[in-house]
Amino acid sequence: MVADNKIDKLLGTSGVFAGYSLVVAGAITAYFHLAGLILLPAGMFMAFTYDGTIIDFNTRQIKSYTSLFGLFKVGKWHSIEEFSRFRIYRSRRSYTTYSRGNVPLTVSNSDIRLVFTDNSGVLKITVNRYNSFAEARNDMSELIRELHITKLEEWVK
Repeated sequence: MVADNKIDKLLGTSGVFAGYSLVVAGAITAYFHLAGLILLPAGMFMAFTYDGTIIDFNTRQIKSYTSLFGLFKVGKWHSIEEFSRFRIYRSRRSYTTYSRGNVPLTVSNSDIRLVFTDNSGVLKITVNRYNSFAEARNDMSELIRELHITKLEEWVK
């Protein structure tokens, strides 16, 4: 069994909107002139590239990847044995875009993330994002059970 979790868009909401705009402008321009074909790949990259995580329960491996153009998943597989603990934290991300009148528009996103980490804290892989800490704890318990992780124990309240 394999779980594939989509985590984040690469460039945020304004970058995705700009990507869709470039795709539309490139398609319209390409109809009249071949130079419009330059805008299509750039827009597709901006609109469709995202980060994610694949968990293979049969081989007990996890892969953090970047899906280029939404098609090609580039990343490295890691054994579950390389990780020593879970971490659950609140992630706050904000994206700022400026209008033509130099007025800032800031979009803030907040969610809960479940992360595998090693002892040194250098290797971190985000498993998934959630709306609440309870959902993250439940998924962590499921992962411990399904991946047969013996050296990690779920904490007790």
